[in-house]
This record gives sequence, structure tokens and C-alpha cells, in this order.
Amino acid sequence: MRTPLYYLHITKTAGTSLTSFLDSQFDPDEICPAHLLPALFSLPKHELPRYKLFRGHLWYGLNSYVGTDLTYMTMLRDPIERVISWYSHVRREPGAYRHDRVFNENWTLFDFVTDEATNWDMINAQTLFLAVDLDYDWLARDPVGYGQAVVKEYARRRNDRKLLDIAKTRLEKFAFVGLTERMQDSLRLLCHTFRFDPRFEEPRLNASNNRPSVGELAAQTIAAIEQITELDRDLYDWAAKIFEERLARITDPLAASHRERYPQNAAAGWLTPLPEVERGLLRMRPVSAPASAPAVSRFEARVNLVNDSCFSISGRPPYPINLSYHWLNAGTGEVAVFDGDRTLLAPPLEPGESVDKCVSVRAPDQPGKYLLRVTLVQEAVAWFDHQSTRVSADFEVNVA
Repeated sequence: MRTPLYYLHITKTAGTSLTSFLDSQFDPDEICPAHLLPALFSLPKHELPRYKLFRGHLWYGLNSYVGTDLTYMTMLRDPIERVISWYSHVRREPGAYRHDRVFNENWTLFDFVTDEATNWDMINAQTLFLAVDLDYDWLARDPVGYGQAVVKEYARRRNDRKLLDIAKTRLEKFAFVGLTERMQDSLRLLCHTFRFDPRFEEPRLNASNNRPSVGELAAQTIAAIEQITELDRDLYDWAAKIFEERLARITDPLAASHRERYPQNAAAGWLTPLPEVERGLLRMRPVSAPASAPAVSRFEARVNLVNDSCFSISGRPPYPINLSYHWLNAGTGEVAVFDGDRTLLAPPLEPGESVDKCVSVRAPDQPGKYLLRVTLVQEAVAWFDHQSTRVSADFEVNVA
């Protein structure tokens, strides 16, 4: 490694686990002991360049203070999952910012997210960790007061797309970007990137217990989180594509067979919101459906579904993925019925598998020429016929 490694630890992205793994790859005296800015500034500045590993919540731009080039790496997490984890952390940690109010006043997650006086540290937090410009000389004099003031100023810009552009430009130059939801694959890519010892067990430290799942949240709570993490969502989905491209470079040449590329112990896609890039690796084609049907009648449409993602998909909770449909006006393309009935996806469809599925359909109330669009939906997460994924099959049906 020609330059020291800096793991920019964004809070609640499995950083404690990854830090434990990174520490095992270096001698203790090669590791900068500071995880937080006050601890960093307490160290003799002239000694910092001797360290080979920096890791912690030290923000973007650390190289300007250390006085040497650094090789950057980080981890990102699904924004909704990260906010839930942050809420659970604040509730259980007495020293956490606004713990007393959250705990003593029994704040719900909705209260936590929507309190405008205190929610600044959740507003597109992952984007800001990459986009904020900090003056480390000022930070050294007042790391908490100055640091919070600058971050709050950036947070007031809310969903300013210029911040997203800055974060993307910087993230593109990172030697490694991992995904919390893909920890095992992230560690595999990390070992390949930096030639670390590949013999590892996936660490799991500082995990939140008794935290609510997305499937348990009210719609208004999910909407409130999405409102303050719009840039983080775009950043995460964009970074997931980079992750897949980099992972493919090391996995495809090593795959001796289709099964090696898609192992039997594939990640369960129903345990977390499926990344957009993985949704795009599912394919659906039409097989059969009646050309006509009476209004309000029920019938079956058959589709072929192929899973080229790295996840096993199923209708199991907490984030079930099911078959459903929309009805569109054949002439105008306008939606006549958006939220179709569900057909349970069971048994799980494993990576690399293909299956024909019958979808239970209810015809619209009004006669006319329609387009039946069969697709997949992960409940409370996303429909998979979005333009960027286009997992769907269309049938022309005359409703009489």
C-alpha cells in the first residue's frame, strides 16, 4: 500500500465491525488511535504521517490535516435502515445527543425524525459526510462547536443536488466503497482491493437490538425519513452500481460455473430493502393471459421470472417481495388501477433460477381495452417496474 489507508466511518454503517477487521490487518503501532476529532487533535501532529491506518468519524479532507495523501474507503447503508439504527442507538446510549428527550419523553421514530430543532444530524447524513468542507485548523481549536455549526449550515440546504454531485465526485475516487447490506461481499472486495488476508469471519459488533423493522413502520414515518434522506437514497443507489461493477471484476473471472457465481447461501432479499441495482437484475417476460375477460372477473396470467441478482427473493416478511400488477388504458397509457392484488412469491427464487408463475388478477370495473402490466413489489419499499429496472410483463386484454 503506497499511501496510508483512511476508513471514513459514517455512523451506523457497520463501522465498528469493519474497524475490528481492519485493525487485524495492521500492527497496533501502525494504527492511529483516534476515532473522533477531539482525540485526533490531542495527538502530536508531526507524528500523524507515520500511521498506516486511520479510521473513524474524521470526515472528508483528513489528508489536509495529516499532511500526506490518504487512500480513502467507506461504507454506505440503506438510508431508512441507517436512520432506524441511529434512533435505536440514541435511545439506548445515555451519552448520545438528545438521548434524554428521546428516552424520557418516549419519542417515537417519527418524533425523532421530524423534530426540526434536533434532526440536523440525520438530514442526508451520508451525503454530508462526503460533501462538507471543513477547515481542520478551525476544527483543531473547536472541534465540536465549529464542526456542528458547519454541518448544520450544510443540513439547512436540505436536498440541494449540488451536494449530491460533490459527494459522487469524491466517492468515485475512493479505492473502496462497501455496502452494509452486503457485508460478506464487501469484505471479499475489500480483501481483493488491498490484498488483505482473505481468511475472515464476518464481524458483527455494536449491532442495535430490539430495533423496529421497516415493515413495522407507519407510512408517515417512512415518508418522513425519505423526506430528509432524498440525497442519501440517490447516493446509495448510485454507489450500489459501482459496488456491483467492482465486485463483478473479481467474481466473474473466478466463476467456474453458474452455481459458483450464485452460491446456495445467497443473501435473503426479504430481510432488507433490495438495492435498486439488484432489482434490475431480475427479468420477467409474458407467457400467457386471456385476450378478453368480463369486468370484475378473476383470471390468471402466467409470466416467466428469472433471478440474475445475488439475492434469494421471496414473499417472506419482514420485506416480502410479491407478484402484483397495474391496469393501464391501452390507448392513453393512463393508470386505471395501480395497486393490484398480490400473489405470494413462494417458494423462494434463488439466484440463477427461472420459474413460470401464475398471477391472480381481477379485471377492472369498467369495460374497455387495457394493458395488464404484471410486475413485482417489495412491500413498503418499491415497485419493480420503475423505469430504471423495468421488471414487468405486458398483456393486452379486452374487458367487456
